[in-house]
Amino acid sequence: MRIALPLLLAVACSAATLPAHAQDCHDAQAAAEEAYVVRADGALPDRLGYTRDTAASVCRRWPARPELTLLATPVWRDGGDNDARDGDVEVLVIDSDTLATRAWTVLSGALDSDAVFFDGMHLDTARYQLAPDTLAFGLRVQRRNGSGPNPFSEEQVQLLAVQADTLRTLGSPMVLRRFQAEWDTRCAGESTDVTRTVAVGPQGKHGLADLVLRERRVTTHSWMDGDTCRDQDTPVEGERHVLRFDGRRYAVPEALQPL
Repeated sequence: MRIALPLLLAVACSAATLPAHAQDCHDAQAAAEEAYVVRADGALPDRLGYTRDTAASVCRRWPARPELTLLATPVWRDGGDNDARDGDVEVLVIDSDTLATRAWTVLSGALDSDAVFFDGMHLDTARYQLAPDTLAFGLRVQRRNGSGPNPFSEEQVQLLAVQADTLRTLGSPMVLRRFQAEWDTRCAGESTDVTRTVAVGPQGKHGLADLVLRERRVTTHSWMDGDTCRDQDTPVEGERHVLRFDGRRYAVPEALQPL
């Protein structure tokens, strides 16, 4: 059986620390540490009982708005360990040249590591033009378990946009990929890999465009044929989901929510 555990962990970033290398975002940790030093008064105050993990920060200069750089940092609740902990993600929109704070928010409870644990994140700068004055970006978070015979992994995205100098979330996270399998750790078993794409649809009634998610599902059956492990894929075009903005957020149906 082909176990495609990784959720395309790549991406994003790395970011900058001030004029010379800050602009290309080569060093996300350095960019995060500098951005927190120069952040605006009242922006993302330090919180008792939480620790920022700037070594796991990600950043990316925003291609559609290169004067701005996007930065996300995990913030873990103290007292847990790598196998069982929870936390938030702090997201900053900063000036690409000076690292001055332009907007920020906290994604409360965005991270957890227990049976299914946090496995990385990156920034999604696809052109989510939801209105003439609203360009969104996404934060993608990967999670997986540690099971050999029953592997599981998923990637979710949460969209954010700067509106009136405020960084707003536009809805709860949506799962764009989910992989799960049951096999004998040698060959025989079955896996399901679901992937979804997001497209911007027509303008909605409440100012922002619809989001159209299309799904593809591949079930793989594996078995031993003598000394050879054989696979048979069965691809199926899955459901089509249309998410509409209700004036405050996009309602995410249960089928698209993380486990």
